[in-house]
Amino acid sequence: MSNTDLVLKMYEYFNSGQLDRIQEELFHPEISWKMPGHHPLSGDHRGAGQVMAFFGELFKAGVSVDNVHFGELDDGTVVEKHLGHAKADSEEYLFPTSTTYGIRDGKIADVQVHTADQHSVDRFMWTVFPLKPIDERIAAV
Repeated sequence: MSNTDLVLKMYEYFNSGQLDRIQEELFHPEISWKMPGHHPLSGDHRGAGQVMAFFGELFKAGVSVDNVHFGELDDGTVVEKHLGHAKADSEEYLFPTSTTYGIRDGKIADVQVHTADQHSVDRFMWTVFPLKPIDERIAAV
């Protein structure tokens, strides 16, 4: 399977809810997925378990993508751009995004998301994943 086909297959599985197949077939066990921003899902997710938990939350949040285009660099890195869509509190959000995928041992290993409208992504994520009330947050410390 080509590097681009690996990423295409990931999208196919994600859009059909087959998240277990992504981990089993496509992700390197030491995968790193970097999501920019200042929201509950941002950060460097390390290992297939953390990345799958991140994917599960994206799936539950109702994020979908279309207008997806791919290219492969001379070092095998796959570059992808898409338009993300989501809705929360009757507001529709658009997320123009580009992502790079480093491939190792025939698996997706190093991923970096590049978001064109970070403020919109942050606002959506905080709407969908709000903080607990302060007394609950303090009690957890």
